[in-house]
Amino acid sequence: MKSRCCMRSNNTWSLVPFHPSMNIIGSRWVYKIKYHANDNIECYKARLVARSFTQQKGIDYSKTFSLVIKQVIVKLVFSIMVSHGWMIHQLNIHNVFLNEVLFKEVYMQQPLGFVDSTFSSHVYQLRKSLYGLKQALRVWYTHLSDYLFSFGFHASKFDTSLFILSNGADIFYLLVYIDDILLIGSNFVLLQKLI
Repeated sequence: MKSRCCMRSNNTWSLVPFHPSMNIIGSRWVYKIKYHANDNIECYKARLVARSFTQQKGIDYSKTFSLVIKQVIVKLVFSIMVSHGWMIHQLNIHNVFLNEVLFKEVYMQQPLGFVDSTFSSHVYQLRKSLYGLKQALRVWYTHLSDYLFSFGFHASKFDTSLFILSNGADIFYLLVYIDDILLIGSNFVLLQKLI
C-alpha cells in the first residue's frame, strides 16, 4: 500500500505504549476511484482520516481555524486585476493537510492495515497532521504564512487569507482558500519567478 510506505517514511507517527490518561482518537480509511476525462480509471486512492469528533479542546488541540477568504476581498482584488490588466495564476496544493508538524500531542488507535502485531496494545502518537484533525488547517496556515513571510509577503489586517507583496513598483496579491491559491500580480515575469 503506497500511502502506508509514505506515512512511515515521512515520520507521520511513532508507536508508543498506551496510558489511560491519553485521549485516543480513531481513524478510518476513505477510498476513492479517480477517473480520466474519458471515464477510464486512472487510479485507486486511499486516504487515512482522523475521527476528530473525539478530540478534546485543550488536550488534543487548542484552537481551530477556518481558511476561507471573504467574497468582498475576492471581488476587490479581481476588480484591481481587471482594471490594470494584470495576470492571474491558480495553484492547488495536493496533500495540504499532511506533512505539517503538530504542536499538541495527539494519540490515535493503530489503523487497519498498520497494526503492529508485536505491539498491538500500543497507540500512535501523531507527529504530523492528518486529514480530519481539528488543528490540520491551523498548522497548514502557519506553515504557509511563515513561508510567504520569508519571501516578503505580509498578511492583510482585514482578511487572514490575503497576503500582499510590494516589490518596488510591482505588487502581488495571494489569496488562499483552504488548498487553493490565487496569485495575482502586476509583473508576470516576476510573478513566474515567485511561483
